[in-house]
Amino acid sequence: MLNDSIRVRLESMTQLPAIPAVASIVLQAIDNPETSGVILAKLIERDPALTARVLAVANSPFYGFSRKISTVELAIVLLGLSTIKEIIISLILQGVFARVKNQIFDINAFWRYSVFCGSTARFLARRLGYRVAGEAFVAGLMHDVGILILAEYFTKEFLQIQEHQRKWGVSFVEAELTILQCNHTDIGAWFAEKWQLPPQLIESLYYHHSIDLSDKEQLAHASAHTNKTSTSAQEKVFYLHQEIEQPLTALVALSELFAEELGFKKWANESESTSSLYIPTTLIEQLTSIEMKEYLGNHLQDRLAEEFESAVEFARI
Repeated sequence: MLNDSIRVRLESMTQLPAIPAVASIVLQAIDNPETSGVILAKLIERDPALTARVLAVANSPFYGFSRKISTVELAIVLLGLSTIKEIIISLILQGVFARVKNQIFDINAFWRYSVFCGSTARFLARRLGYRVAGEAFVAGLMHDVGILILAEYFTKEFLQIQEHQRKWGVSFVEAELTILQCNHTDIGAWFAEKWQLPPQLIESLYYHHSIDLSDKEQLAHASAHTNKTSTSAQEKVFYLHQEIEQPLTALVALSELFAEELGFKKWANESESTSSLYIPTTLIEQLTSIEMKEYLGNHLQDRLAEEFESAVEFARI
């Protein structure tokens, strides 16, 4: 929980990042089913930087369209609304990242980590049946935005956190709690509320380092389905996914776990210590089973690398 002194300092700051007006309007338009491609294109074209990024992504080698995409309207048709939304959020966050001083910590490594978490959460969402894969990308990309706020606006405390880590060999989250009596999840969720993001996104920022005990009863019910020998891997993960109280948070936590295992989290200076993550035990047991690995793909690491490279196309700094 955000302690009072940190909250007062945050609320007194006048230079905290805000969503640019055009981007905010475009995001609202995307969520409105009555918005046509023509109207959306006109809204995007109000912002030269956003227009340039959308066209750059549409014409990138990754998509490999046979002809040059010269209009935003055509780019929307070819890329789809989810990708357009991901481009906008990525561009907004790049503005937040640009504020952070490189000498405090490796901002480029942190950005690559964030993009990896976004692309991995999206991949897992598609494979595990989460309703909006694009939402999973945004959640993964943004889930540690509180660390950026700390680095830029609480620089003294951020350096103290790093020093506490070096001295005691604890995780970043543990060091935060010692120095601040709260952590980046509290700050990130506060920030997301200011941006008026959807409740499930705010939850994923706030709870991805939490162990929610209320899952136990629900997972016991899920186990009744997953323990049946006749149940397929796809059916098992469907039941688990439906029963987990905060599926988006679980996807984000899983993406961070993969990021750590594949070397994307070195910026955190964590050696043997690992922060707790919102990953219900039953979900881990199923995901690590042989049949589930086959369902997700035997070459999961390669697939995650491909997803990451595609996300990098529109998430460069």
